[in-house]
Amino acid sequence: MTGSEKREFKRKPLRLELNYRDAEGGNFLFEHSQNISDGGIFIETDHSLPIGATLVVRFSPPAGGPEISLSGTVAWVNAVASDDDTPNPGMGIAWDSLSEDEADIIKGIVKAIAIL
Repeated sequence: MTGSEKREFKRKPLRLELNYRDAEGGNFLFEHSQNISDGGIFIETDHSLPIGATLVVRFSPPAGGPEISLSGTVAWVNAVASDDDTPNPGMGIAWDSLSEDEADIIKGIVKAIAIL
């Protein structure tokens, strides 16, 4: 890694409809992703959960297939500023303990984007 880059996984742009909710329960919220990597996803939202919160993220892979449901942890937040002038509000989610099949699905999505 160079400079201030601390990411283990390279992000790929992906605008994807998804739902998420706190792992403890509650209603699913509809939002969009901005990018994805083997290690996580960025969710565009004005309603971020706190850093360290666990959540469930549901979406259908862009190439089709059944909806997947993954668990993750909020790694960082770009909160909405008090003056409403936040150009990119949302939260970075790190995937939690993906099964081999789930990891393969995510890797397939990231690889397909890289080819485009």
